[in-house]
Amino acid sequence: MAVTAQTGIFSFGGQAAKGTISSTFYQHRAADVDLSPISDDRLGPPEVGGLPVPTIPYRAGVVATGGAAINPRLEDTIGWLLYGALGAHTTEADKDVLGSAVTGMVAHEFTFATDQAYIPYMSFRKEVPGHAGDGSEDLGESFVDCKIVNLTLALPNDGLITARVDVLGRTFDFTDDPSWSYENTQMEDYESIPIGCVTGGYLKVPGYSATELPITMATVTLTNAPLDIRQEKVYGDPFIEDVTVIGRALTVDMVVKWKDPELYRDILTGSTTGTEWTPAPWVEDLDVYALTPQDMPGSAPLTPWGLRVQASKVMYQVAGGIRLAGNQSVMMRVTGTAIAPSGTDHYCDFLVGNASTQYTWPT
Repeated sequence: MAVTAQTGIFSFGGQAAKGTISSTFYQHRAADVDLSPISDDRLGPPEVGGLPVPTIPYRAGVVATGGAAINPRLEDTIGWLLYGALGAHTTEADKDVLGSAVTGMVAHEFTFATDQAYIPYMSFRKEVPGHAGDGSEDLGESFVDCKIVNLTLALPNDGLITARVDVLGRTFDFTDDPSWSYENTQMEDYESIPIGCVTGGYLKVPGYSATELPITMATVTLTNAPLDIRQEKVYGDPFIEDVTVIGRALTVDMVVKWKDPELYRDILTGSTTGTEWTPAPWVEDLDVYALTPQDMPGSAPLTPWGLRVQASKVMYQVAGGIRLAGNQSVMMRVTGTAIAPSGTDHYCDFLVGNASTQYTWPT
């Protein structure tokens, strides 16, 4: 009989310091989990003096890498992943993510820390089901000193909003028949999953127009690019010394249904009525809002859980031009990369509206 993955568990938690596994873990439902130890197994160069076949097997080290695809629940635990991906967190009580007064809701803002390259260490766990089906043969994998190197939100026009979280970690270990405990004794249910077709959600470029763009699909990605692991290793140690973030970027990729040529012309010419290309890049802002079909219990007035992404300066470009294809609608693909903000503006903000009072990183 095949072993199914259904009873597996994916969990995560913040670390107080490097080398110290998290004391508190949060479990979250996942659609696909591929976080694993990856052993760098190699073959040496061809040698003279025998058969014309490989002769030297060796290992060059090991890292923890991969991640998980989840349907994010906004009720609580997603905040720990956003905190780990961005680096800093503030709250505003009795507000939703749009800034409106909502008693009982807390607007959580996740953004870059004062040290713009800083993101905290996290621990991750994966429980792999065993053949017995009762947990007695399960294998536990723990990953320590991890950092989130990629967080992608997929925003379909007619489906569940999904998130892909990718991490890079230093060490791992195995546990037979794990009896792990979790801060949230039950996984969050479906009510707080945002859905792309819920009325009120939008993707806007406010500096261009207060009206939302007619988006058929979009992705928003935060990348924390790590230093090449070959530069993280030192002689006499198979593990990387650290996960050093050397570059960060927020990008957006969207497919816009063609209504008129104004956005197209504005990006290329600098004017909605322009006729000639301009050498000046098209830099505007970004505002993405998603919400749940259910209202958050205890909120007054009753208000859905909300997720919002903002950036004050984004360089946009048309990707690939306008294609005309038989029996197909006209679409325009636009990509954007957030650039350094002006003054005290944040580079980017991820906001979640829920009833959690605080995300306090362990120290």
